[in-house]
Order: sequence, then structure tokens, then C-alpha cells
Amino acid sequence: MAGTYSRRSFLKQMGTLGATIALGGALSSCGSSGGSANTPSTGGSATPIASSPPSGGSASGTVNFFARGDEAIFKVFHRLRDEFQKREPNIQVQIEEVPGDFYQKFQLKLASGTPPDCLFECDCTITSSIRAGALEPLDSFIANDARFDKSDYLPIAWYTSEYEGKTYGLPYDGGSMAMFYNKDLFKQAGIPPLSPEEPITWDQLLEYGRKLTLDRNGKHPGEAGFDPRRIKQYAFDPQASWVPWLWVWGNGGEVITKDGKVPLDEPAAAEGLQFVADLGTKHYISPSPQFQQQGQISFLSGNVAMVFDGVWAMVRYRDAKFEWDVAPFPKGKVRVSTGWYSPLSMTAAARNKEAAWKWISFCCSEEGQRIVAELGQSVPPLKKLANSQVFLNPKVPPEHKQVFLDQLDQSILRTPGDKMGKYFGGYVVEFRDIFNPAWDAVLRGDKQAADAMKEVRPKLENLLKTGKVS
Repeated sequence: MAGTYSRRSFLKQMGTLGATIALGGALSSCGSSGGSANTPSTGGSATPIASSPPSGGSASGTVNFFARGDEAIFKVFHRLRDEFQKREPNIQVQIEEVPGDFYQKFQLKLASGTPPDCLFECDCTITSSIRAGALEPLDSFIANDARFDKSDYLPIAWYTSEYEGKTYGLPYDGGSMAMFYNKDLFKQAGIPPLSPEEPITWDQLLEYGRKLTLDRNGKHPGEAGFDPRRIKQYAFDPQASWVPWLWVWGNGGEVITKDGKVPLDEPAAAEGLQFVADLGTKHYISPSPQFQQQGQISFLSGNVAMVFDGVWAMVRYRDAKFEWDVAPFPKGKVRVSTGWYSPLSMTAAARNKEAAWKWISFCCSEEGQRIVAELGQSVPPLKKLANSQVFLNPKVPPEHKQVFLDQLDQSILRTPGDKMGKYFGGYVVEFRDIFNPAWDAVLRGDKQAADAMKEVRPKLENLLKTGKVS
């Protein structure tokens, strides 16, 4: 699940907290440790077991777990805890629910000397946590636990958790992104349901978008008197503020090259970015910061016909009062998709590492992932579960969950930095800290994408080369 964090405050705080975090890790080294081996997992296949096996002896005591998310996500963790307690009655899991800016709160806990034992990390912040010394490598735990053989997992599952030859988290929540769409609104507009196999084109997106967007007087974009300041129903929310990369790749451009270049200002990339920005500022079929609307406008509220969102959104959208389904990301010049997994990690300063491992390994094992998948939060990272009725069950929405598996096809799946072999080149937060202010100006219609990207390209390339924000 994509994390929520204050990108503008992060770097400033990280500089002052880094030493404290490192010190906390050093002070905890005299306690129980899971080791820091560089070797990959060599365990056997993942099979159902009655209880979590020990990773060097029995464990007991309290585990403090730092859980980001919202009410829907917290309910999943509570269900997991209930099942875990039945298997491990000597371990008490205390879940600290953290809505909103979880990473700022995590840093403050580290700085105050009250770190959690483990946490629901984010793909967006884990590399920053690793470089700060806040997380414990899990390789020796994994190697000693027969439930975890990396070959049993989807190829993308471990990508965000591995850094400089070590593994700092277990794949828990994630998978691919897709187009969620409101079948009732499509029917009202006279548009047939989207194909679960063949994506619509960008031109079709615009065509459908005009039919599905209405102002408060019932007028469509392009009609006389249409008012983009008073929208009743939007056609499409591309979530462009945090996942604009698909439009770059889909137009034949590149985000990060193998040698660390960031050619976002080149025509193919800039045109793709401009296309998605224009959906709001020019075509008026998407929400735009240029026009502030009254009232709640969202897919779940029933007044956004399509939204590009992650599989994890299913756990929320199952509360919808309308019929909905999913379809592939629209095809431009190139067919592409994206996806990732966020892990459960252990802190380097954890006071009860054995018990913490018991908890996070249960959540990420076949047992735990059955629960997560059934509740609709994730494509199970285990291939066996992902291709089973545990995930694909058509009796619970969406009907065509196979779409999420198809979007994980390695021939179309892209993530920023995949050409380098490092997620965002290893600097997710910093990359976005540089990119987002310029991109926000494009989304507001204040700048053209080509001009904005020309300004940020040298800064992004310097970041990937030196690790410094300029």
C-alpha cells in the first residue's frame, strides 16, 4: 500500500535524527539479535503449518507493532493478531495504529528512544530507514525458517525490501495497480463494461471521459456552458500526483535509465506527463488542483467513474454501494503496468527480536497471507496463493481479479529504477522530494511538463549519482 508521509519535512528531520537512530541501534546490540548475514534464503517450499516455527528457540513477551494505514487496514492486522495469538499464546502483540503521516511519527519514536519492535514499512521509505540504520537485516531469520524460499514468491515481491545485498523486510502488502471502474455509471452513460483482458486506448479514455464527466447542470466537457469549477461527477482519477510514471513509459519514454539518467524532459516522457496533466486542466475529465470542488469526490463515494489504484484498495472498495470491477491500465504507444510490495520490517533497536520475527513472519507466511488475501488487501506474494481461489474467488468483488495477476506480467511490469536494479535508484523519498514540487506546478496548469522536467532532471541525476539533494 502506498504510504503517506510528509515529503517536504522528511529530509530536514532525517539529518538531525540519523545519529540518534544509529545510536539506538548500537545500544540495542547487546540484546537478542537475528544476525545480519548476506546470504539469500535457502529454505524449503512454503507449506501450511500448525504454528510458527522457532528461529533459534521459543519466544515470549510483548511485541510492539507500528501499523500505518486506515481503519480498513487496521482491521486486517487485528484479524491477523487474533489468529496469531491462538498459535503463540506466550507472545502479546500490541498494535499501535498510525493513520496519516506515519513516517514522521516513526522517526520521532526512534529519536525519543521508544522504537517499536517492528512495523508496516512502506516501499516509499524503506531505503531511507535502511541508510539511517533503523532496520534489522532479516537474512539469517529467513535462512533458518523453512517457510521462506524466495523462489516460491512472485518476482516483484522482494524487490523493494532488498538493498546492498541484504533483505530488510518480508513482502506483506501489495501487487499491481489497475483501473477500478463503476459499472453502474458506465451503464448510465451507455458505455459497455471494460474488457478484463484488452486495455482501452488513451484516445478511448478521452472519449469515455467526456461521456462520464458531468457538471452540476448535467453538461459534459465540450458542451456550451460546461463549468469545470462545479463538477458533479468525474470520469477518471489517475492518482497522477503519486503515480505519473505509467504515462511516461506508456508513451515510449523512460524514468530512470540503466546508467542513472533521468530523461523526463525528452519528448516521449514529457508528452506522456503532459497528457495525464491535461486530463484535469484541459479536458476536465479528472480532478485537478486548479479547480477546488465542493463535497466529497471519490470512487467510493460513487461520483468518480474510474480510478487507477492498487490492489490493496479492494479492502476499502468492497464497502461500495454500487457494482464495480477492474481492467488493465490504458494502452498508449506501449502497454505497461506497475506494482510493488511493501514489507513488514524489524527495527534494529527491537527489544524482542525473536518474538518480533514470530509475528511478522506469521503475517507474511502462507497462513497469514491467506487471511490478507481473503480480506482483499493484496495479491498474495506467494505464487501458490496468488493463482488460487484464495485470491481469485469471483464470488467477492471484483469479479475479474485475474487482471491484477496479468498486470504483474514481467513483459509489461515497470517500476522506476528497474533498469538500474534499484527501486528509484535507492532514493525514493528524495527522488519525490525533488520531482513533486515541479510536477505539482504542471498539475495546476502553471507550467508545461517539458519545462518543469528540464529544471528537475539535473537535480534528479545528481541525486542518483551522489545521494545528495540539490
